[in-house]
Amino acid sequence: MQRRTTAALRTAAVLASVALVATGCSAGGGEPGEGGSGEEVALTYQTPDGQCEAGPTEGVDYDTANELIQSFQEPSTGLIQTEPLPTPVGPDFTVAFLNNDTAVAGIMYASMELAADAAGVELVNVSTGTDAQSINSALNSVVELEPDAVISVAIDATFYQDQLEQLEAKGIPVVYASQGNAEEFGLDDTLGGLNASLVNGQVLAAGAVAFTCGTGDEFVFYNVPELTFSAIQLEAAQEYLAELCADCSLRVVDISIIDPSPADKIVSDLQSHPETDFFITPVDQYQIGLGDKAQLAGLTNAYGFGQSSLPPNVQQLADGLQTAGFAVDLNMFMWLLLDEAFRKAQGVYEPYTDWDAVNRSVSLVLTPENAGQYVAGFEAYPGMEDDFKALWGK
Repeated sequence: MQRRTTAALRTAAVLASVALVATGCSAGGGEPGEGGSGEEVALTYQTPDGQCEAGPTEGVDYDTANELIQSFQEPSTGLIQTEPLPTPVGPDFTVAFLNNDTAVAGIMYASMELAADAAGVELVNVSTGTDAQSINSALNSVVELEPDAVISVAIDATFYQDQLEQLEAKGIPVVYASQGNAEEFGLDDTLGGLNASLVNGQVLAAGAVAFTCGTGDEFVFYNVPELTFSAIQLEAAQEYLAELCADCSLRVVDISIIDPSPADKIVSDLQSHPETDFFITPVDQYQIGLGDKAQLAGLTNAYGFGQSSLPPNVQQLADGLQTAGFAVDLNMFMWLLLDEAFRKAQGVYEPYTDWDAVNRSVSLVLTPENAGQYVAGFEAYPGMEDDFKALWGK
């Protein structure tokens, strides 16, 4: 199915050879947006404002893909949680935060400190490390502490099953985030977990179809083997892409999260696979510096879409040096986890069911069209602090 129609790069702003728009003439001479039976449709990329000059190819469900992407480009106008707590939280409430001492965990803890301060509760930072022995030891101390709630982010409960049973026996709720195996331990799936990762994988697949105007069919997923959510997103992306485009293919290439130069790996892969139309990845940091490297290498297919965009990604987008990103408001993420802890402690927690809405509440798909307003920092909902305080009786 792959069309190797020669496509002319049309430079937008400073994109140079890494332009967002690569269009050519349809072999069948059809109008933009039309791909009649037997027509070859030129490989085409969306302009920064979401327009397409050609496509989609017949049989590709571009509209569904683009609708999903557009739904994730609508800024949040409120919190996903709207019900006030039955009882305002008090200063005697203690939350134990399991901190695995990584750089990301440090950022999370800083946000959790802000949330706890706003709620007026006591926050205990529990250093767990990342190896099984240190996690096990740290959780023993948590059991002895007997906090009112425990918040665990990206720490596998496999390493503290005994302590988890003890906490449950004491009636201490555990908020278990950013892991895909909550059900195995009788815990609630929450932010960053299985269902959230499945939605994010679908968004990545939709992005591959939408940002290529339904004309691309050779894609690659840059997988992170160390991160369990990456595997979940990959499976979801594969399944959803098959629904959107039965003839599309999705290669999988592993790039370690500790690789010192992931952009170089992407350049090398795209050079080896010039047929690739677009790439997707659950870690947008892999795109940092990619535009310059791709231009030096003379690549014309370095177009991609990554999740968890970092400030350098947002700046690249604002400068027109990146196709698309997927920013997550980690600050709101942590405040929502604290809110979940309060609700569980008061016996009023309702598990999430609309995961599209949950993910949209804390994230936003970015392009050069909307990224400029978030260069100073991405906030999903600027009014969240006042709203959370109102929910918590503050």
